[in-house]
Amino acid sequence: DTKLMQNSGTSTFKRTRIDCMMNILVLCVSLCSFKFKIYKQIKKSIYFTLIGNLCDAISSLILEIIRFGNSLFINWDRDMYCPRTNTPARARTTKLSEELGQVKYILSDKTGTLTRNIMTFSKCCIEGKAYGEHLDWRFKFTFHDPNLVEIVRKRNPEAQAFFRLLDLCHTVMSEKKEDGELIYQAQSPDESALVTAARSFGFKFHSRTPETITLMEMGNKVIYDLVAVLDFTNRRKRMSVIVCSPEGKITLFCKGADTVVFERLHSFNHLKEATQEYLNKYARDGLRALVLSSKQLEESYVQGWKERLHEASIAMEGREERLEELFEEMEKDMTLLGATAVEDELQEGVPHTIEQLGQAHIKIWMLTGDQKGWCRSLELELLRTACICHAVICCRVTPLQKGQVVKLIKKYKPAVTLAVGDGANDVSMIKSKFN
Repeated sequence: DTKLMQNSGTSTFKRTRIDCMMNILVLCVSLCSFKFKIYKQIKKSIYFTLIGNLCDAISSLILEIIRFGNSLFINWDRDMYCPRTNTPARARTTKLSEELGQVKYILSDKTGTLTRNIMTFSKCCIEGKAYGEHLDWRFKFTFHDPNLVEIVRKRNPEAQAFFRLLDLCHTVMSEKKEDGELIYQAQSPDESALVTAARSFGFKFHSRTPETITLMEMGNKVIYDLVAVLDFTNRRKRMSVIVCSPEGKITLFCKGADTVVFERLHSFNHLKEATQEYLNKYARDGLRALVLSSKQLEESYVQGWKERLHEASIAMEGREERLEELFEEMEKDMTLLGATAVEDELQEGVPHTIEQLGQAHIKIWMLTGDQKGWCRSLELELLRTACICHAVICCRVTPLQKGQVVKLIKKYKPAVTLAVGDGANDVSMIKSKFN
């Protein structure tokens, strides 16, 4: 029942087109042999059966020899050698190598596959005002804005709430080395980049326990009581925490995709339009954006909500539905704090590789969970329309939807597909039907 197993899909045995063709030939030979037996042509039947079996064995042997030789050529190919990491190409199977020359569609994940998966805090938007400068036109960003440093030093409440959210709403674990240096262990590079950015502005995440989160805010140690955690899922596309400050102030902090957070903001939020403009700009610049929001809560309401949350968490039937209803009840009428923009650079050689694949008339589909703006607003309505395009981008897709896209192509297009990914959320896509 883990998230990994739920998103992995079902496994199928992969067969090449040549294997399928050989199976058909063997079946035809067997049927012909059976037909001769029916007509009682014993001698011809025995002769035909022996010759058929012998041809099948010889052809299979020759095919395996060719495949083995092909795998050796792949291992010896100097163009596939990476001198930076001293890594040569290695063919781990002989049966699928001949399929590489027949690939018509390549379906690839973005983060960690096309990009380096090394996140850097680049820009942000607080109270409708953008901070951060674009210093290099070669798709490289370095955060530098003295205005933001100044408002943080002046203890601007909006800026403090912004960085306090980055320090509280995450699943990062801290670890102290022998020399006293504090390092962060995060499930995703995004969270590590955001927590590190908050530390650079005077809000340092120190440690956490199941009941508390300890921060160093502008040099002062502050311990927050952790009331509840509303976990991130691929369907929710957001994460929230409810914390209680030392003064007894209870606050909900939420971060997530713009499409889901904006729907749950207070109707009179005047910063939404300005923030959306900056989000569109971040997307055009190729940055990964998250929207931050908060909400003040009454203690009496939180106590009643926690009791209902406990009852739902131990329910034997309809547990997920009841928890989802309680999460939806809590995450509404929130106040917009701002947005973050994180850079994830492309892997070395990606543009050149994509250009060469295009010259080989191979169509590239990118399946990503990032926002629509990053994907150049390319919307897919029909599979036929998508297949006409040289490149297709599917945005805001879940792991299971990635696998469904692969199966959709295989269902209506008699073509060889190649799925490429590097994370657990790509397992369903990779395990989808091959041929």
